Amino acid sequence: MLNALWIGYETGPVRDRRDLHSNPSPYFRKAFTLMELPKKATLTVSAIGVYKAYLNGSAVGEDYLSPGWTDFHRRIPCVAYDVTALLQKRNAIGVILADGWAAGFLFLSRNCYSDRIWLAAELRLEYADRTEYIRTDKSWKAHDGAIRRSDLYAGEYIDARLSLGDFSAVDYDDSAWEPVESAQGPLKLWQESAKNCWNMRLEPAIAPPTVVKHRLQPTLLLRDGSRAVYDFGQNFTGVLRCTLRGERGATVTFRHAEIMDGDRLYTENLRKAEATDTYILAGGGDETFRPLFTFHGFRYAEITVDGKAEVSDLVGECMYSDLAQTGDFTCSDEVVSKVFRNALWSNRDNFLNVPTDCPQRSERLGYLGDAQIFCKSAMYNMDCDLFFRKYLADIRDAQYGNGAMPAVAPLPHVGSFDFAGWSVAAGWAEAIMVIPYTHYRMYGDPRVLIDNLPAAKRLLDYYDREAGGGLRSGEREFGDWLSVGVTTEHSLLANLYYAYGAYLTAEMCRIVRDPEERYYRALFSRIRRDFRDRYWRGGRLQSDGRLDGNVAKQYFEGDVPSGDTQTAYALAYRFGLLTADEARDNLVRKVEEADRHLTTGFLGVKYLLPVLCDLGRSDLAYAILTNRTYPGWGYSVVNGATTVWERWNSYTQEGGVSEKSMNSFNHYSLGSCVEWMYEYCLGIKPKTSGFGSVRIAPYLDRTGRITSASGHYRSYAVSWRREGDRFFCDVSLPKGANAEFDFPGMTVTDRAEDDSGIHFILECSK
Repeated sequence: MLNALWIGYETGPVRDRRDLHSNPSPYFRKAFTLMELPKKATLTVSAIGVYKAYLNGSAVGEDYLSPGWTDFHRRIPCVAYDVTALLQKRNAIGVILADGWAAGFLFLSRNCYSDRIWLAAELRLEYADRTEYIRTDKSWKAHDGAIRRSDLYAGEYIDARLSLGDFSAVDYDDSAWEPVESAQGPLKLWQESAKNCWNMRLEPAIAPPTVVKHRLQPTLLLRDGSRAVYDFGQNFTGVLRCTLRGERGATVTFRHAEIMDGDRLYTENLRKAEATDTYILAGGGDETFRPLFTFHGFRYAEITVDGKAEVSDLVGECMYSDLAQTGDFTCSDEVVSKVFRNALWSNRDNFLNVPTDCPQRSERLGYLGDAQIFCKSAMYNMDCDLFFRKYLADIRDAQYGNGAMPAVAPLPHVGSFDFAGWSVAAGWAEAIMVIPYTHYRMYGDPRVLIDNLPAAKRLLDYYDREAGGGLRSGEREFGDWLSVGVTTEHSLLANLYYAYGAYLTAEMCRIVRDPEERYYRALFSRIRRDFRDRYWRGGRLQSDGRLDGNVAKQYFEGDVPSGDTQTAYALAYRFGLLTADEARDNLVRKVEEADRHLTTGFLGVKYLLPVLCDLGRSDLAYAILTNRTYPGWGYSVVNGATTVWERWNSYTQEGGVSEKSMNSFNHYSLGSCVEWMYEYCLGIKPKTSGFGSVRIAPYLDRTGRITSASGHYRSYAVSWRREGDRFFCDVSLPKGANAEFDFPGMTVTDRAEDDSGIHFILECSK
């Protein structure tokens, strides 16, 4: 484990919490000579801030923004690199540091975890007969350089006239550099917040690093004198890279936006995020522009030149956690296929160390509700094992002492904003049950349940105290966020998730053989009984068979909350509080009332299509999925979306861009239909945890809206097509796979196997 002195270097006074901009980045350097080369060399680096490390003139690793985002009051990640091949007899280590999440502006304030940034590094040298260390200490030197400020929201400002050159080269002259500051230990870094640091610890980084995963070539959209606007054809998260050549002092400004408003960038939805990078040329030859310590969410880039300079070799570098893609989907309906690709891009763009809500505006927080709704879609799309293990640690760190959960993790310490006021929001707090249970189902490792079960129990204990042994009140909830035209009553949602949390906790106890399983089974049964007594009008007291919000209350102006909604019936059935017979007619009625469109928000959208299929109405699921009109997934696609929008009406043909202050064009939450594409359209679903056995049960589209579909999860591949009255389905399985087959509503008329897989011919059942 890293056992080095924390060092720092002041490049300016402590920034006010309201200041969007940072001080110049400090550069650190250490030269050393080895008598012999080691068998193995490992450089371990950490920071309160973010860093980029170099050794002998070469970047160490391909990562950016390491060590990532965490609650630095609780844990500080360390990243290890094998640098054996980079070492020589004479060496130099160089590191650049920036504010990042620790001290940079985050949501409403800067200095959320520290008002200074610090570095710790250790080079472990393993020889045949001994081990030696080179660590950060008072012998290191520091200086400021070309990066004059660097912020996640504001962007990066680089003055190449102040470049330090190749400062990690062995023969670099550092005689003008200054001694570093030092701290005796991390607790000293936060004297004002020492009470929050009782369990702070250094530990190896869990999540895969943030790297460049794709590079996009732009097209020139327009040129107006010294201003040019480029279209990358894809909304994405990352930065620009280009070559600049021009006179000394010429300034090139790079601005970023998701959409255009006529011939100008539309930036009104970015809030405080300036999303602007600046580069001042040193002059004298080709210069490479590539910011190190920021990222933007954008499709369009505006480049403005002040002075004499030329821009060439422009590319967009797409950055996200280094997660391998594990699944894919396509079908005969190109709009539906594009819905999948848009959701995959939003998945990528918002999985940058933490599953964030959006990558562009001055928010970019790890909302628990968004993450739990989309987590299974994400786990089909990409290998998210370690990514979600890390995020679950963030959630546990964010849990309050009384068991309540805030809406976001990692939890920013932002002073005046009361995240606690939005704690225990239904569908957000229960991420501590939903994500571990889903992770176990997908990856099969019960340790994730063991790690998170205590936090799940504490949350349910909090609910029990809050509810006085009854039902929850549902105050200060987000509700079915951004639903369309209807609002599902908040207390009803709160108790649906209360029951679901109890059920999942009981399941987690069962799997790990925790003796409290019986208690949580009983808790679920009690909540189910009380829920039906209060909300189900087909119960003991009333007889018209509908859910009733039973609370005369408005949440927003013009809002009329109700229990009679698509979301309420879908969740009540899926969470085990209504039977299939009780839910079916009501859900179908609500879909038909909406002219076969959805009205769900963030919480309901995940469940609508699966529940319709489970209730025998896959025809309605396909009708909703293939709609091109508002509201629905297809509407954004036909209006040019390349990622999933935050709102169903983020843009409308009649009104243009909707709400300016909260309107992201890159949110994954409403893309949770991806889970349905894998599990229902393709029919790939784990029967036992970790795909120890699998159930292949595609719901083939008998309506004719989709005539073929194909895709895979890892080595499980399904392809089906319709020809006349018959369907042909081909299945490929990994060697030795244990598979069960089912084709709801279909009759198998022929089955054959060969080296390419298993082949079925099917007809519709009568």
